[in-house]
Amino acid sequence: MKSRAFSAACVTALIYGLCVAAGAKSAAGSAKAEVEATANVDIRPGRPGFAVPPDFLGFSYEAPVLAGDYFDVRNATLANLLANLGAGVLRFGGNSVEFTYWSREGKVEMPKARAVLTPQDLDRLFAFSRQTKWRVILGLNLGHYDPQMAADEAAYAVERGGSNLMALEIGNEPDLFMHNGQRPSTWGYNDFRREFEAYVQAIRSRSPDAPISGPTACCKAGLEWFPQFLDDEGTQLVMANFHNYPMSASQTLSPSSPRYPTIERMLSPELMSGVAKEMRQLAGEAHAHHLPLRMAEVNSASSGGKNGVSNVFAAALWGADYAFTLAEQGAVGLNFHGGFRCGGYTPLCISRGTYAAQPLYYGMLLFHAATPGRLVPVRVRTKVNVSAYGVLAGDGVLHLVLINKDARRSVSVEISGADSYSNARVLRLVAPSLSSETGITFGGNPVEPTGAWAPSSAEKIERQDRGFSLHLPAASAAVVIFLK
Repeated sequence: MKSRAFSAACVTALIYGLCVAAGAKSAAGSAKAEVEATANVDIRPGRPGFAVPPDFLGFSYEAPVLAGDYFDVRNATLANLLANLGAGVLRFGGNSVEFTYWSREGKVEMPKARAVLTPQDLDRLFAFSRQTKWRVILGLNLGHYDPQMAADEAAYAVERGGSNLMALEIGNEPDLFMHNGQRPSTWGYNDFRREFEAYVQAIRSRSPDAPISGPTACCKAGLEWFPQFLDDEGTQLVMANFHNYPMSASQTLSPSSPRYPTIERMLSPELMSGVAKEMRQLAGEAHAHHLPLRMAEVNSASSGGKNGVSNVFAAALWGADYAFTLAEQGAVGLNFHGGFRCGGYTPLCISRGTYAAQPLYYGMLLFHAATPGRLVPVRVRTKVNVSAYGVLAGDGVLHLVLINKDARRSVSVEISGADSYSNARVLRLVAPSLSSETGITFGGNPVEPTGAWAPSSAEKIERQDRGFSLHLPAASAAVVIFLK
């Protein structure tokens, strides 16, 4: 508890230049003397747009983990790792939710059962949720069609979770049921709707105010189902949700496929442009039905991600860029899917008996350092693969996020539009290279083995006649915090 309190206090103090560790070395101090490219960045704090909620960030897990003791109030390291990101959302579902059963007595005999959840499992989860202030999205088994079992689990979750239960999901990626053996090949949207409504009716008969989200779909058919589902079921929902994986780590995928995972493809503007287009469609349809959109399960590449792509520093830059892209299109949050085995796309894993931060987690740290607040327009003019995002906090502090995804070219950044601010602090996200699995720091520090993190270094930059300027090394990112 003490280390988490220190982290929060030190971040605040560092913004005002009060917490710079002696001897801390900034990324700019080791930058190349010769600048290879330029970027002109114009930020417009007077035109705020979508709000980024405090609980935008989240983690997603396969439902059977709830039968273990991962999410326990005694798990101080995991609690620290969550606290570094402020408020957030824990989601439990995934493909294995269709093989996860509920029994108040713990007695279910199914040949393919992955786990049987009991009241003790949900009690443990919601105690952890209350302690960490991370709310819960809980998936219910639709693959094994049993509305009464789902209704009983939902009733217990509503009773024990209270306001810590954000939503219930009915099934996982039903738009793939006809392909993965859950349903016949002739099964389609009308069949899904009929089963969904049967579950809702059973749940409402026990828990009239149970919060339900949907359709929890992922793919081509799901995109086609989405607007019709909101027309049919939108009034039953507290939130619309969807899944997204821009690439696929399936072993059957050809390297020539546009979804084959490589670092270059993951960081390409074309990939992120495709993500933005899909998010814009989904968010627009959700907002038309007066529903928030949460991307409840996302990551870089489906099928667990690819080592050398999803578990290296490039994933940290991608993750921050991806989160801001979703926020810009109007999503209210995302949940990065993962597990506890190190490697692949998981943001957190268990290494040598304790929880550890993988590269993607650092991208989440950077996102949190610049939010919550309202997004403001940012225009970038450069020939380098640089993304930029602006956030105006409620207290008037302005944040500018700069992400240089070019592996070789550093950038001299000239910033205009922040004329009402006199100086700024810069927190750097750096690593030895895009392919680094270790050696990553944010604000001068790595995440500690205890799960705690606090910045130790921040450069101070002053406004000049033409605005602010800074050096952005190749394959790095920075949060610029403007102060009056």
